[in-house]
Amino acid sequence: MKKAFTAAFGFAAVSVLTGCGGVNSALVQRHETVELYHIFDVKTKASPETVIKATADGIAQNTNSLVQNRPLQIGGKVPPAPGRFELVNIADAFKGTGMGAILAMNQGGAGNASMRSAKCEGALWTSKATRDIAGSDNLNLYTCIYRYRDGYQLDMYGVFRKTSGGLTEIARGATQAMVGTPEQWTTKTIVDTVRSVQAATGAHATYVEGQPELGDLPKLDSLTSSR
Repeated sequence: MKKAFTAAFGFAAVSVLTGCGGVNSALVQRHETVELYHIFDVKTKASPETVIKATADGIAQNTNSLVQNRPLQIGGKVPPAPGRFELVNIADAFKGTGMGAILAMNQGGAGNASMRSAKCEGALWTSKATRDIAGSDNLNLYTCIYRYRDGYQLDMYGVFRKTSGGLTEIARGATQAMVGTPEQWTTKTIVDTVRSVQAATGAHATYVEGQPELGDLPKLDSLTSSR
């Protein structure tokens, strides 16, 4: 009898500990950072002003802020092939300084956030847009427009950060079930930009390449898109 009681007590204790482990895992607040890039080609004779405005308007639909830059195009010659963005480490700009040491240390370990941005050498127009939803997600999106003989190439590079778990996960999950997940809205930010360019130029945008694959759009897309 005593042995049976001991065994039952031991089983109950393991069950409680297992249950606590599951609860603790759900309550842990997690932070995830994902880099992404997507490139689109638009063959059109539309003016640079048309493409630039359409790109900016598309990005602005789903972001909180947009900083634009239009570099000089010295020489005025349109190249036969489009350029391509490059990734640069932000810490490199501060090498040899105290700030550089701090930035390098912060991004040196596994799990630390990316500190890279897009360098758009030779681009017709560049921008950095931010979408920040407190307690949920953050997106920094860099865009480069390259003009070439047959049209334009749109290069988009982003750093997406997402928060999950913790005591607010239930409320966060309920909200996302209604309006869409952060990943879906990141996809929508990119897709709406391409839609805006297509609508303004009357041309079809061809997907060139990118990572990771573009996912689903939020259910609200059918109500908020300007197709």
